[in-house]
Amino acid sequence: MAPMTASGLDTVREWLWAGEHARAAWAVARLLQEEPSDLHAFALCGCALLALDRREDGVAALRTCAEAATETGNLPLALSCLFSLSDAGEAVDELFRTAISEYHRGAPRVDPQRRLAPPLPRPLPEVPASVEAVEAASSAQAAARAAADRWAFERSTAIERPALPAIPFLGNLSAESMGKVLANAEAVVFGPGARIVEQGAEGDALFLVLCGWAKVVRQSRTGEEQVLRRLAPGSVVGEVALVTRAPRVASVVSETGVQALRLRREVVEELADREPALADELVEFCRQKMLANLLETSPVLRPLGEVERARVLGDFDRRVLPGGAVPIRQGEPSPGLFLIVVGQAEVLKREGDDGPLVRLAVLGPGDVFGEMSLVLEGPATATVQMVYDSALLVLPRERFLRAVEAHPGLREELERVAKEREEETRSLLGQASVAADDITLV
Repeated sequence: MAPMTASGLDTVREWLWAGEHARAAWAVARLLQEEPSDLHAFALCGCALLALDRREDGVAALRTCAEAATETGNLPLALSCLFSLSDAGEAVDELFRTAISEYHRGAPRVDPQRRLAPPLPRPLPEVPASVEAVEAASSAQAAARAAADRWAFERSTAIERPALPAIPFLGNLSAESMGKVLANAEAVVFGPGARIVEQGAEGDALFLVLCGWAKVVRQSRTGEEQVLRRLAPGSVVGEVALVTRAPRVASVVSETGVQALRLRREVVEELADREPALADELVEFCRQKMLANLLETSPVLRPLGEVERARVLGDFDRRVLPGGAVPIRQGEPSPGLFLIVVGQAEVLKREGDDGPLVRLAVLGPGDVFGEMSLVLEGPATATVQMVYDSALLVLPRERFLRAVEAHPGLREELERVAKEREEETRSLLGQASVAADDITLV
């Protein structure tokens, strides 16, 4: 995946965080003058005015921008403005209540099918080598007032209020729960290249990206890093930390500079102890997100069609196993087909009664096990032991037989995985591989 080209807005944000306030104010004023309806530029203009000690104008700009972003469907940007105002000592409770009333689970204007559109990249205007603070502040004041007038005109001439996008995580919460979460969250910033979460570290917080872009990267066993996806404003990072202490399976790196809301695990646990409904909502959100990740990453489910994948998943039970648990034991029939949602397992094989245990593989999220015993209709050829607490989907043996009958694509993928696993095992142990025709389903 090619590196991302930073927008002029991202550069302005980085200048603000680096203390280059006059330069940032001059540049964002030009961007806002070119397009007064650009709320991202409007928010940065307000922050620049605050940084240049033009408090009255900065507060007015951020308040107006928060109202406009809430009304037009950009809750992350609205929250960015509100937390900036709160950090400046401004009272924003009423604006928070308005945002919560518009975006909570079941709010009438929210369309569950609508998604938040990422900000459009804009080129950075040419900035003079030296910018006077007074000149920059004056330009930013004029641009902010023009943007406020533009928003007042658009609001007064609007025929109907637009539908709002569903916001991940926050949109899954009731109004009461969303209020408690926002009251206990903290706004944090990450410069370009900073790691928001680290692969292999214990999950200790959830992050909601308010502005800027981040990338998800995973390091292979050879040390190579692969970019898996990019995260736009509104994305949620680290939600698995809410339901498991499993190590992170990938890193998230700030690509353009990121502002995010951080909700620490201990805060979530304290809130959940006091509010059982909130705990249920958080667990349900995480469950849905983990299943969505599984559909994208599982080598067994990925080749199936979208409708067929959803039907297959409906046949699975959900189970949490502690570290050290042995769901499959060598020499015994597999009780079912297992898919790892979150966690890690070791595949161990013992040759002979007194032979040493050989670790054949380490399995992680998206991996399947138990398929060989089911496909070959014989005892398991290896033991599977959980490395730490893990969440899995389990398809019991009887249901497995019905599922492969109903979903031919699943049968084909399991045959392929079983064949690959058998060849890997025999190669590792120095045995001859079985013939492909020997692996069949009855």
